[in-house]
Amino acid sequence: MKRFSWISPFLFTLAFLLYTYYSVMHLVSPDQLVRLLVALWLLLGLLYYPAYIISRNWEWASVLLTIFVFGFYFSRYFFYLASSIVFVIIILCLIYSLLRGFKITATQISFFLNGIAIAIIALALYRNSRPFTQVPWLAYQRSVNQVKNYSIEIPSHPSNKPDIYYIVLDGYLRSDLLRELYGFDNTQFTDYLHDRGFVVPTNAHSNYAKTPLSISSTLNMDYVDSFSPGLENSYFWWLMAPFIDHSRVRAVLESQGYTTISLSTDWNMTDNHTTDIYLSPFPVMLTDFEGYILGGTPLKYIQPAIKNFASVPTFDTHRSIIIHSFQSLMKIPEISGPKFIFAHITAPHPPFVFNQNGDPIDPPGHFSFNDAEDFYGSTSEYQNGYRGQVKFVNTQMQVVIDSILKKSKTPPIIIIQADHGSGLLTDFSSAENTCVKERFSPFAAYYLPGLDYDTIPSDITPVNLFRIIFNEYFGTDLPMLENKQYYYKDTIYLYSQVDVTSRINEECTIR
Repeated sequence: MKRFSWISPFLFTLAFLLYTYYSVMHLVSPDQLVRLLVALWLLLGLLYYPAYIISRNWEWASVLLTIFVFGFYFSRYFFYLASSIVFVIIILCLIYSLLRGFKITATQISFFLNGIAIAIIALALYRNSRPFTQVPWLAYQRSVNQVKNYSIEIPSHPSNKPDIYYIVLDGYLRSDLLRELYGFDNTQFTDYLHDRGFVVPTNAHSNYAKTPLSISSTLNMDYVDSFSPGLENSYFWWLMAPFIDHSRVRAVLESQGYTTISLSTDWNMTDNHTTDIYLSPFPVMLTDFEGYILGGTPLKYIQPAIKNFASVPTFDTHRSIIIHSFQSLMKIPEISGPKFIFAHITAPHPPFVFNQNGDPIDPPGHFSFNDAEDFYGSTSEYQNGYRGQVKFVNTQMQVVIDSILKKSKTPPIIIIQADHGSGLLTDFSSAENTCVKERFSPFAAYYLPGLDYDTIPSDITPVNLFRIIFNEYFGTDLPMLENKQYYYKDTIYLYSQVDVTSRINEECTIR
């Protein structure tokens, strides 16, 4: 028994992470637990000797560190749960010891703590395992491998391969809806784009209402149920991450000698570390789970100590990442050779952290990406914040575009494509209560050197975007897919879709 008396703080740390994971498992892949668990265990290892100096006993040092774990690692809910269990069991043990007339030792306390932690770990593993049984893992892994190793015949090999920029402006609404729902005239920006030679489709639509499905579909030139079938009973958003990281588009361009470049985001779903070049404003980009734990436990008090080198979940960090993305895009043309650049810029999507002049704004409450009915404020606050952030994005994008066009030796392909529209009239729990026209009307603009403007249809959807580019620049013969729009049936099962194509032009009113 004494041999294992020291492990209770380590077991409770694991128990807490596993138990907490259940609340965010739809967004957080299980591998995100590993680095955080190792870091917290290392911290405990460093504190063991100081705890021994205080207690002069290794068993009592373990008890002290377990108390430390309760106080600093646990969220409020898990603290109440675990401490209540521990308290009840210790009281029962004390009553038993008094009745039996023996003294409880630190070793015995550690033994009971170990048992409680192991029980919670077992419960958490059981609870967490059930949703994983809904994923057809063999078929899913086969789909991931097929996409990663995707290849097509390339009849034409341009001698001067153009850089290809795929810039996703998250939640940027199409100009006609900006005027209708926000009273904002986007003519200045669209005129600027036309003057620079961009095609700006007037009737573009997205294929999906959520970012993971939209971007993965775009980068794989197909609908999700085609390149990864069988996920209807699954609700893990992170299943799309491999299809974003190692997409068909990337596979084709890498086969043509392209260097892949990605820009960091403060959302793991699109934060692609696997590219040849990864550009980030922080040496350490925290995972979604690390940010969740850091923001929801007393560990948040260490944020000031690490904010200069780690992407702690704050509005300042969010601003830094967005600004870094714009600045990086301006420098990328200086990198030699043909390049494929993926930049997911999480604006003008909430939180609204910039006004129209680029001055910082701190919304109320803690940092989050809450949108639609989860937005913290009123309809007018959403409209005002969104308008200001759109103006800021427009200003930054003009500087970026001018820099790219000026510095590029070969005229580049620049894709500016929102993943979906804004969330002013969106109800994530109901397609019927959602303004489908708003949610499926993203802003889009394409700089396609050497192509006629009518190459891009006015009603283009992103699923066909790279099919057109590969056909026109690399001589492929990829067929165009039918334009479809899909909304999820509920907020749990993201991949269980309902076809809303017939509703994309329904007029909506502001509630």
